[in-house]
Amino acid sequence: MRLFPIAAALLLAACGTAQSTQYFILHDSRYLPPERRVAETAVKVRLAEPLKRGGLVYQTDPYRLHTAQNHVWASSLDDMLEAALSNAFNRLNTKRVFIPASRNGQSEKWTVYIDTFQGSYTGKTIVGGYAVFPDGTVRSFHAETEQQGDGYAAMTAALEQGLKQAAQQMVE
Repeated sequence: MRLFPIAAALLLAACGTAQSTQYFILHDSRYLPPERRVAETAVKVRLAEPLKRGGLVYQTDPYRLHTAQNHVWASSLDDMLEAALSNAFNRLNTKRVFIPASRNGQSEKWTVYIDTFQGSYTGKTIVGGYAVFPDGTVRSFHAETEQQGDGYAAMTAALEQGLKQAAQQMVE
């Protein structure tokens, strides 16, 4: 009986231990300029407010989003998405060269508005939003991918697959 208070104190101390921060990247978020020389188009990403906080976002039920405090993006999400989308567009479209807007402000711009880039209680990740092209054309995109496994690393991998699907929808 005397061990119960000690065990309880140790258990409470363990609950209060700060969790170390883990940083995540998108595998394809380092921009790789193509060798072809054609018209350049800058890719500018605008994020919905919940995505600007630095943490990975998870939808806990139909109504609530949670931003992780200890599972964060290694650099700004909009910069990573600009590079990843530029790489994806360059693989899908050989008529022009896409570059992250942060690298060149003089090119015509494709502005991509990302409304959802999150995991979900349904076991899927969701990437959604719309793109506005220089001629004023608006194209929406929505990709849901099954998350393979548990945790934020699996969520990040599924988000990257969803981003590739979204890029395909934008250039079609």
